[in-house]
Amino acid sequence: MDYVSTRGGNMRADFRSVVLSGLAENGGLYVPTSLPVFTEKQITSWSWLPFDELVWRIISPFVGSSMDESILRGLLSDSYQQFKHRAITPLEQIGHNEWILQLFHGPTRSSKDFAAQLQARLVEHFLGEVGKEALVVGATNGDTGLAALEAFANCPAARMAILYPRDGLAPEQLSALQAADPQRVQLFAVDGNFDDCQTLVSRLLREWPLDGVMPVCFNSTNWIGVLAQIVFYFHAALQLGGGSRPVGFSVPAASSAEIYAGYIAQKMGLPINQVIISTNSNDALHQFFHCNRYSTRVTDRTVSPGMDFSLYSNLERFIWEIYEHDGCSTKALMEHFESCGEMSIGNQQWLRARVLFDSYAVDESQVRDEVVELFRETGSAIDPHTAVGVLAGRLHRRSLGAPMVTFGQIAPAKSAALLAELGVWQANVPSTVEVRAQPPYLAKDDLEGLCKSLRVAEQRLS
Repeated sequence: MDYVSTRGGNMRADFRSVVLSGLAENGGLYVPTSLPVFTEKQITSWSWLPFDELVWRIISPFVGSSMDESILRGLLSDSYQQFKHRAITPLEQIGHNEWILQLFHGPTRSSKDFAAQLQARLVEHFLGEVGKEALVVGATNGDTGLAALEAFANCPAARMAILYPRDGLAPEQLSALQAADPQRVQLFAVDGNFDDCQTLVSRLLREWPLDGVMPVCFNSTNWIGVLAQIVFYFHAALQLGGGSRPVGFSVPAASSAEIYAGYIAQKMGLPINQVIISTNSNDALHQFFHCNRYSTRVTDRTVSPGMDFSLYSNLERFIWEIYEHDGCSTKALMEHFESCGEMSIGNQQWLRARVLFDSYAVDESQVRDEVVELFRETGSAIDPHTAVGVLAGRLHRRSLGAPMVTFGQIAPAKSAALLAELGVWQANVPSTVEVRAQPPYLAKDDLEGLCKSLRVAEQRLS
């Protein structure tokens, strides 16, 4: 399996090079040159498979000859050993043909664990092969960084640099980041929002300052962030229709990787009849799919903070797909967006996207009402991110005959204070956590200061 850049050029990379990367050399994202396509007969034969075996069937074609089968199987199996539910991703019924796919049984109780656990094991394996060290770098507004921190804790060849918005993390999330080993993890509080952190990371990867140290991005710009989540769609569809019955999905827009993964899963042969992109009041992605208008904007703080941003890195991969792998057009569109902060795509491409995708934005009062209503009618407590997806799925599903599956990305316990306030949580709310003084703030456009700090730390630790 070969990989190319979304922004064109003649470069090709194998799976190992893609894993041990930040961005492609020309600033694009790596994408496979082709996709494995499975027949209905093949997919339906997987209904009885345990989760790690299903993962191997889906992921192994993307790995190709970069890894022996026995090693890959062992690595995949090990990736899910810390998950607390024997089904890994159990389904919960919440209404007539309505389901929640629980993706929060990993070690940090969020869907980010799937990509992080897999990526850490792949990085460790390939670093051992090439005999090098890496700096794993990325931005977080909470769960992504914590999942990466947990996953890479046992990867001695990789150190970490984590950027986060200085006022954008919950105290318990910030406290967990601060507990990391300072000999292995550098924290950078950025004087801006999560979008500013993402932008600074992208600039860093394009102007990498550390000779001899490989940059690996833990955000979903790395292909593993997509690959790990294609499995979600196959697993749910096999449980609800054996792989032959059309299924719809509602995906809370806390990650564009999950949305793009749905598009890929359908192209691989899975009968998906609809993907609803559900956003909170920070509706940049909704505006793109609903009105063909995508732009950066000031984001509001909401009760579903995992969606409080407007930059979606995997949108570039999706544009490359709907422009039929035209790297030149993709590059022109993305460079235009990076220069002026807004973008529209061709009408033909937008209509092609709408064949599969719908979108809906849910306001704050609707989120709270949905949490309470679902608890009263089913006894199930859900976090506000899941509530966004459940409501959007119910209001905008195309077919009552097809199951509608909402991705439950975050454990309800992580929103215990809000759920207790709404009267749907009986457990003790965690007490106030102690947060240490934060490091000096990094200006949101201070790439030079970030590079200097990384060089100093590298010299001290090497």
